[in-house]
Amino acid sequence: MGGRERRLHIPETLPAFLAGSPVPTVIIGLDHRLVAWNPAFVALTGDSPEGLEGRTIDDLVDDAGQAWLRRQLRADHGPLGGAQFGRVRLATGCQAELLITGGPFLDQDGVAGWQLQFNGDPDLAFADPSIQTLVARVRGEKERLSALLTVSHAVINSLDLDIILATIAQQVRHVIEVDECTVFLIDDDGETLTPVVCDAKRFRDQMMRMRLRVGEGITGSVALTGRGEIVNSPEDDPRAAHVPGTPPEESSLVCVPMIAREQVLGVITLARLGTRRFDGADLELATLFAGQCSTALANARIYDELRRAYDELREAQAQLVQSAKLNALGEMAAGVAHDFNNILAAILGRTQIMLREAGDPALTRQLLVVQQAALDGAQSVHRVQEFTRIRQDEAFAGLDVNRLLADVVEFTRTAWETDSKQHGIPVRMNPQFRATRHVAGNASELREVFTNMILNAVDAMPEGGDLVVSSEDAGQEVVVRIRDTGVGMDQATRARVFDPFFTTKAKGTGLGLSIAYGIVTRHRGTIRVASEPGGGTEFDVRFPCSDAAEARSPSPPAGPPPKQRVLVVDDEEPVRTVLADMLRELGQEVSLATGGRDGIGQIDAVAPDIVFSDLGMPEVNGWDVAEALRARRPGAVMVLVTGWASQIESDSWQSRGVDIILPKPFLMDDVLRVMLEATGRLARRQDAA
Repeated sequence: MGGRERRLHIPETLPAFLAGSPVPTVIIGLDHRLVAWNPAFVALTGDSPEGLEGRTIDDLVDDAGQAWLRRQLRADHGPLGGAQFGRVRLATGCQAELLITGGPFLDQDGVAGWQLQFNGDPDLAFADPSIQTLVARVRGEKERLSALLTVSHAVINSLDLDIILATIAQQVRHVIEVDECTVFLIDDDGETLTPVVCDAKRFRDQMMRMRLRVGEGITGSVALTGRGEIVNSPEDDPRAAHVPGTPPEESSLVCVPMIAREQVLGVITLARLGTRRFDGADLELATLFAGQCSTALANARIYDELRRAYDELREAQAQLVQSAKLNALGEMAAGVAHDFNNILAAILGRTQIMLREAGDPALTRQLLVVQQAALDGAQSVHRVQEFTRIRQDEAFAGLDVNRLLADVVEFTRTAWETDSKQHGIPVRMNPQFRATRHVAGNASELREVFTNMILNAVDAMPEGGDLVVSSEDAGQEVVVRIRDTGVGMDQATRARVFDPFFTTKAKGTGLGLSIAYGIVTRHRGTIRVASEPGGGTEFDVRFPCSDAAEARSPSPPAGPPPKQRVLVVDDEEPVRTVLADMLRELGQEVSLATGGRDGIGQIDAVAPDIVFSDLGMPEVNGWDVAEALRARRPGAVMVLVTGWASQIESDSWQSRGVDIILPKPFLMDDVLRVMLEATGRLARRQDAA
């Protein structure tokens, strides 16, 4: 033991303490001169006590050690600077790398120097209390950094907000050592805080049911101000909000806001139960976690917006593809329908004429069979034409969707009730009609749409299940949903569900939903399907609201019409002659023209009052005939006979000189109705002249 007098005050007990310590220890002053040391230090340096007199610690360590001393042993660190440690080598004596520990040495005036310890044995070094304290602090910092790294990894590698928030809650609870961690988010209304994740051992369900207004409770207050708070006695804070269903107990709270783009998104609330309190370090670390959480929220919301935009784009693209498919089929169908309608017109017209003349009951029965077959063929053509989705021939009327759905539910009762019960697979129908607005449409066609969907839903529930048919108002739309709990569809099936001729049924035609798609689109509506394998299927059909009046049933035509001069123009002989015979049955004076060129030539010769002309004729078509009739006999009535009636808009044919459209194929009643309308128009024009 040695030393000489210094301004540094050495307690009387210190020499004995130093002498008994096996760890090489030295006390130095502010000028780094040696003040006191123990025998272990003397042995470590390889010098003598006398040789250490008056020397500085800088003389005894290598260059790296001197740099460490200058960096760590500074009076401005203050008395609470804590222990510092590093690794040095001595300039003489022991050449091994040593662990050096330094801490402030205090006297009456504060920091008067430092106590240094050197040790080449890690076990002995780490047995030192100051080293243990420092190591504990370093471990704590490491855990905090590791937790922040874990959270950062979750934020960077996942866009699932639930996973990110759960990770943050778990890490915060572990590192800050709290009993409860709850993350609240502000709802879209900007007024309500809702817990989205709660990591707690008790009362988690009660906490998740809690709702706070912004400004309510300590959590709501932090959401309002955007400033974190420590509340170590929340039971005494008048702002505190009690969680329903939980007992009162002593606790401490830390609440920190999650802020992104200067907007508070939510609050992280931490709780310690009992007497443990929070300090500034806890608040600082919680704020760091909140920053990570804010980043996760911002990223997840951006991702959700992009995903929604992508889904909308993909849906729009799918609709365009679907439209292209149906348009292509519609163009093909138009040509086929024209030829087929000409054939049906001849068959149906001749059959009707023969029925009027037949006296034999057996012959009448056979003719009725032929007539029904022709009518069924006409309906098939009509279905094919639906693929074009541009039919404009019907005038839409206001429809009560609830009444229409009730009719469909009743019409399909046999399928979902009677047949299902017979097979022991009950289907539970649940109608929920809440719509109050009307839509504009064709009741028969919309019944066909919903009937098809309900029958498909019943087929999709081979083990029975629930079938919900609902309607409701949604802004300026009326929404109809048909949802079943059946087998559902995979993505590949969903993508093709509206394709023509695609079916998953053994005996299906694959036309039902294609026709439904065309009908809904022509009603200016939208149709979407949501389905998962084993999760059932829901069709969402939306129509714009309408103030149109409800349709009235047409009155049967009155007859016979007065006799007029009628010219029939058609390049197809069977259609031309059958229409002429039907007009003669109605008492008309009929002339025939083979094709458009012949028809225009006979306008002056025949001087017709009414002209029935086919549209699709080679070289000179029905539009040309109409133009010639308007120029030569402006008072005459032009009737356009066509199988394309469903594809011609009324504004178009009226502007081109056509007064009436007669769709192919036609019945005698159709011809009679057109004649009555034509003679009425003719009389009004003659009166006006």
